[in-house]
Amino acid sequence: MSVPSPSELTEKIASKAGVDVDVVGTVLKANAVSLVPVPPAQRRLDVRRLSFSGERSRTQWDGPFKAVFEFSDGVTALITNENLRGKSSVLELITWALRGSPRNLRADVRLWFERIVLEYSVNGVPMAVVLTKAETGFVADILRASDPDVLSAFLAGEAPIDSVSYIKTGLSEAEFKEQQDQLMLTLLSLEPITNFQKRPNSDQGAAQDNTWPAYFGGIYLPRAGSEILFGDVVFAALPARILQLFCNVPLMSTQIRLATLGKVVRQDETNQNRRLTEDAAARAGEREALVAELADFETKFAALPSEGDRTYEVVAAELREAELRLDELAAVSRSASATFDEAKAARQAEELRANGDRETELAELLFQGLNPKHCPRCEQKFEKARAVREESDHECSVCTKPFPPTGADTGDEGEPEDAGDALEAVKEAEEAASISAEAAADDVTEMRRTVERLARELASASRADEFTNRLALRLEEARLKGRLESMPERGEELPPSESLLVIEAANQVLTAVTGDAAKEMFVDLNAEILALGRKFNITNLEKVDLQRNGGMQVTTAGAEVPFRKVSGGERLRLRVAVIIALLRVGARSGVGSHPGLILLDSPGSDELTVHDEATLLEELDSLKDELPGLQVVIASAEPAAVVDHLPTDSIYSNLEGGPLW
Repeated sequence: MSVPSPSELTEKIASKAGVDVDVVGTVLKANAVSLVPVPPAQRRLDVRRLSFSGERSRTQWDGPFKAVFEFSDGVTALITNENLRGKSSVLELITWALRGSPRNLRADVRLWFERIVLEYSVNGVPMAVVLTKAETGFVADILRASDPDVLSAFLAGEAPIDSVSYIKTGLSEAEFKEQQDQLMLTLLSLEPITNFQKRPNSDQGAAQDNTWPAYFGGIYLPRAGSEILFGDVVFAALPARILQLFCNVPLMSTQIRLATLGKVVRQDETNQNRRLTEDAAARAGEREALVAELADFETKFAALPSEGDRTYEVVAAELREAELRLDELAAVSRSASATFDEAKAARQAEELRANGDRETELAELLFQGLNPKHCPRCEQKFEKARAVREESDHECSVCTKPFPPTGADTGDEGEPEDAGDALEAVKEAEEAASISAEAAADDVTEMRRTVERLARELASASRADEFTNRLALRLEEARLKGRLESMPERGEELPPSESLLVIEAANQVLTAVTGDAAKEMFVDLNAEILALGRKFNITNLEKVDLQRNGGMQVTTAGAEVPFRKVSGGERLRLRVAVIIALLRVGARSGVGSHPGLILLDSPGSDELTVHDEATLLEELDSLKDELPGLQVVIASAEPAAVVDHLPTDSIYSNLEGGPLW
């Protein structure tokens, strides 16, 4: 049984969806979908010993009880010659410990138990569940050990506490159910069963996760009256997933998950389009009315009376422009005034400098022409030698320092003329700046008058009824435009997203791939089921067609009907035939992954003769040679179907009319 490689599958999906290969990879990764076939998991679930104690009440056998049941490979039968003697309760106690909750334990019987212990193993790891009665209900402990005998000794009080490990202790019934659910899924490598379930009286639905209790329907088989092939709960994906539990078809789990995922995504996108369409349809009339009302506004504005030659809007617009122009002219005036101030300051500085130069020059001429004879401070007469040195060495006779160079030596003859030119230039600049500043100030004054005039005109217009009416209309117009913009113009249906295209294409591709992969296997399964059905004395059985979705078509005496339409006894025999066929074909082909434990309650209660039931039990017991490790625990009220058909050490019985325990 070969399937295409992940890359080949990706290319097929991309081609069918009309998208790039990279898009397929992105969508599948985002939805945690892998196209790698997962090999069958090695699952093994063995029950070793069930022990319980308590006190029976309100029966003819009232009093304390204590019972121990041990289980080995093959069929273990629980038989009494009457019903309601405790056979089904044993199955329910096993179910309670393994499943996390009983399936159908009677409420009055439940009250009898004080302590329930199930020793079992998962994939070879010894484990035990201990349920102890408390005031608020039962409290659960989950244990494990490295050796089953050590575990048994500890439970009997004959081994120390460090010989075992507690996984969880002191769990309430609700906590125990949740813990066992997650623990068994993990230990047996099972994924939640996801299906799309519609709500009652609605076309809407949602994805539902069904976990270990749903899988347990492949261990505790339905009674003959059930119309479904496998499971306790009726929903589309369950029989197919339990079928997958028995006989692994590559990528079938992925295909089932994609089918559910596709329904969820398509529903979401359909609802989105429906909302868009409904919204657009609901608002179409309102939108048309708004468009018509807005189109009528210009007429309303034109019809408003006006008290002056010019409308409020025109005056307001001119005032806004005048105010902007005034701001611009004021800025220009400020700049021109600043320029004038700078020119004036420059002219004053130049005049001051020129005056200083002239005063310095006159002072030099004055003092150099002096010929003092006495010290200006102490009035003592200068020595004649000083006067000689002044003439010969150009040294001042007062301070004895050298005279500074004369104007002829420094070349400053042109300075007075240059200073006059500079002063004339700054005066001219000052005059030009003064003219510009005055012109700018005049412009500001004129524009300010214009603004004041327009402001008076606008104030007059705003007091008129025209202004009030126009303002109200403008506000209403703005409100209507806002409403119009919030409405979709039309309800255009959105095309399917790339995610939906990829998911639905992947589902179609994997449906075809798993169909091809299962074809050969289902040929063998149908042949095996047909042979077993005839062996189980189903009259005129001509053909069976087991389907990948967990359904079955049955042909008897030329008439083809679905599994649910055959009689209760035939449903039971076919169900057992399917189980045996699945176990055999799965073992032969190497794709089987059933845990190897089957619970079957009262097979002879629905249209099944003693001979037919005995045949069923013999066939089931014979599987222990083909399938080592298979365990079947069956409750029967037909001793004749069990005794002499099963080994004596595999039978627990009370054939004297009393209870089994």
